[in-house]
Amino acid sequence: MVVKVETFTAEPPCAGCLKLLEYADLIKAKYGDRVEVIKHIGVCEEFGKYGLTVVPAIVFNEGKIKIMGVCPSMQTIEAALMEMRV
Repeated sequence: MVVKVETFTAEPPCAGCLKLLEYADLIKAKYGDRVEVIKHIGVCEEFGKYGLTVVPAIVFNEGKIKIMGVCPSMQTIEAALMEMRV
C-alpha cells in the first residue's frame, strides 16, 4: 500500500516550513515507491479539507495522522510512516 504524505507550507516559507520541505525530499528518497509525497505551498483547497489551521503541517493518508503548527522531527515522521505500515 502506498502511503500518501502531504506537506503544507507558507509562501514565502518560514524556517519550519523549509525544514518540512527538506524532510519531504528525504522521505521520498528513502521510501521511494512506498510513499506519494505531495507538497502544498501557499493557499490551497486541501488545507481546509483536512481542518488544518496553521503551517507547517503534514498529513498522512488523507488525515489519518496530522501534525500541524510545528515541523516534526524526522524520527516522528518515520514513526507515523511505520504506523501507516510503510
